[in-house]
Parts: sequence; C-alpha cells; structure tokens
Amino acid sequence: MRAPWPLLAVLAVQAALSASMVRANTAFGDEALYLSAGHLEWRHWLHGTQIPAYPTWFSGSPVIYPPIGAIADSLGGLAAARLLSLAFMLGVTCFVWGTAARLLEDKRAAFWAAALFAALAPTLHLGTFATYDAPALLLLAAATWCAAGIRGSQHATRWIIAAGVLLALANATKYATALYDPTVLCVTVLSSWSAAGRTAALLRAALLAGTAAAVLAVLLALGGPGYLTGISVTTTARQQGTNTAALVLTDAWSWTAVVLVPAVVGAAWCAVRRRWAQALLLAVLALTALLAPADQARIQTTTSLNKHVDFGAWFAAIAAGYLLSRLSGKRLALAASLAALIPVTTVGTAQAQAMTDWPNVAGLVKVVGPLTDHGGHFLVEPTDVLQYYLPRTTWRQWTNTQTGNLQYYQQAIVRHYFSVVILSFNQTPAADYEIAFELSTAGGYSLTAKVHSGKTIFYIWQRTGRV
Repeated sequence: MRAPWPLLAVLAVQAALSASMVRANTAFGDEALYLSAGHLEWRHWLHGTQIPAYPTWFSGSPVIYPPIGAIADSLGGLAAARLLSLAFMLGVTCFVWGTAARLLEDKRAAFWAAALFAALAPTLHLGTFATYDAPALLLLAAATWCAAGIRGSQHATRWIIAAGVLLALANATKYATALYDPTVLCVTVLSSWSAAGRTAALLRAALLAGTAAAVLAVLLALGGPGYLTGISVTTTARQQGTNTAALVLTDAWSWTAVVLVPAVVGAAWCAVRRRWAQALLLAVLALTALLAPADQARIQTTTSLNKHVDFGAWFAAIAAGYLLSRLSGKRLALAASLAALIPVTTVGTAQAQAMTDWPNVAGLVKVVGPLTDHGGHFLVEPTDVLQYYLPRTTWRQWTNTQTGNLQYYQQAIVRHYFSVVILSFNQTPAADYEIAFELSTAGGYSLTAKVHSGKTIFYIWQRTGRV
C-alpha cells in the first residue's frame, strides 16, 4: 500500500513525540493491573493456574488486550508494552486519514484531520500508555472506516459485516466504546444515503447493528454471567464521583477544543451554504466529542477522562479537517495554517507530559522488594503496581485498602496477618488513617521506612513479632 507523504510526516511527528515519553515514569496502576492480569491469563490457559474473577470488575474483556500486552511485556518490559500502544495509535491516525478521505473525498481535509488528531494530548498520551484504550480506539476507528466505505460500493454487504465485527470487538475490548456505536451507525446511513437511497442506507445500518449485536451475544455466551456483572459495575452503573461537572467539562475542553471548535464551525459553514446532508454528517461527528465529557459530568468523575475524550475527538477531527481544508485553499492561508500547528503541537505535548505525573515507585520497589522475599501477606494502597514489579509474589498475597471493610483490616492486624503494610493516605485516606491507628495500638508492627515520590509519601510498616 502506498501512503501519501503528508501522512507519513504526521505519523513521524506523532511517533517521535510519544516515544519520547515512553520511559517518563514507572507503571501506572491501570498499566500494572492489565499487564499482570495478562500474565496470569496465560498461566491459567497453559498451566491451569487459578486467577481472580477479572470479568466481574474489569471495564473491558480480560482475555483480549491483557494477554496481548503481556506478550509485549515479556519481550521488552513496560517500554515494549507502551510501544505496542504507540503502534496502535499510529494505526488510529491512519484511519482518521482514511475515513476523512472517504467521507469528505478530500485528501487535504484528510491531512488536517490526521494532523490535528495526532497533536492532541490524549492521543500522544495513549501512545505511551499500556492499557486497552489504544487497541479499543483502533478497532472503533477501523469499524468507522469500513462503514464509510459502503458509499456506492458493489461490496457494501462485506464492508457492513466487517464494520459490525470490528465494532463488536471494540465494545468487548473496552465496554465504554459502546457510547460511540450510534455515531458509527449514523456514519453508515449518512455516507450512503445520497448514493444508495434512504431505504438502502437504513437497511445497511440495521445490518451493521445486527452483526455487532450477534457477535457480542456470542462473546457474552462464551464468557458467562461474570461479564454482565463487570459491564454493570464499571460502565452502565458506575458509582458517582466527587468532581463537579464544571471541572469535568473544563478539563475536556482544555484537551479537545482545538478539534471541537473547527468541527462545529465546519458543520455551521455547510449549513449556511445549505449543504444539508454534509452539514448533518459534520454535526454528528463534531458533537460526538461531547459524549464522553457529558457522560462523566453526569457521574461527576474525571477518572480516565484524559483517555476517554480521545475517542470522541477522533470523530471531531474529521469535521475539523473539512473546515481547515476550505480555509487553507490559498498558499498564504496554507502556510499560516501549517505554522499554527507548531503551537498546537507544543501545547499538546506539554499536556501529555503532565498526564504522566503520577508517583514514581522505583524507590518504593527497592525498599519493599527485600521485605517480600520471605513470603507473607501484604496490605498496600493500592496493590497493582507492586504486584507487577514484584512478580515472585502471587496475587493471593496482596490485599488493597479499597474494599472499605475496616472490620476485616482491624481483625487481620490484631492477628498479625499482614507482614508488610504500605499506606500513602492518598487514594483511600479514611481507611488509611483507621489502619494506621490499628497498627499503632495492636502492637507487633513498627514503621520502618518512608519513601518520597514527588508530593506522595509511602509509609511502610513491618511486622516485628506477635505480642
């Protein structure tokens, strides 16, 4: 396949910027969780090792991305797993180019769509983040590209079935991608309405939805009822957060305004010129960028917002590309637009670097490693990162502070069940203070170390004996 050089230039810049952040920090909790789960899934398949009930609390299928990420981790560690995500995100950028070219029939618009999307902070961040977000977005983008390819195609049915299968796999990889299924269906209808007619366009969308539903039904039947529990707990019935809706929307705006504003203006431009079909298509693409912020504002949480907004931004970038293509028709305007990409990319890079500002656990691992060499049980807030960096331990040895069962912690401490306790008074402060009080009154534990990581301090207690 021949790739146009402007796309190659965009991919080169995106790859260089994301690759520069691959080693910026130690594993984030989600990265550690999914990679550790992937290793355990392989042991379960190959050796029958008992594993936790991941389907009941994962927000994506534990048998799709985690085993793939674990292979990369085994070959080259965390850096290789993150580079795998970068490869996925480069594919996503290729699909925004291809989808824009198909929907808008304009390669200049395809360039601007790809360039804007590649410069976004969430895009650069996902290229350095070893979780299911990058492969899920790749599958969603591929499904949309297929849906956009049915316009007047002699093989429309094949494109629709392919889109349905890919969309189902995207939903299975990350359940929250179902939020964008209506957009893919709208793209199916609006891209083929003029060429195939209203009835054929609606039938194609129905076939796509039916194919995706059938594939998901089969996957759920194979996975069992645990997956329904996981979907409910993590996606459809998530707990309310404590962040204000204003904070959620402000954060989302700061990361995606560079594509949202031109996308909305592009839709309005078409409406003013009475190009109603294209105006409707661009409006759907532009407003898709608001889905994730609106959903998270509803439940008042900014958790993972910097990753979720990139899914909607992918669609909005296509509409933004349309406007910039129209504005950059003259050489002077083209030069000014290209120059404007420099500050846009600079801001996106700075924002992406700020997204890696979580506690570095390198020092903590050095201190805790020897304390776990002789077995025992460990209470940690949280456990995922240390469990990933200390693979000689087993998942049964670790307990986190997020269960909220203070009575259990109290009884376990009185029995001196835990040999090591690590608290940071950060994610679960109320539980941490109760646990610290029990450690001071139960006897048999001593505060042996304090490890500083930026603004975070890890306090480490060690069991000294039974009293």
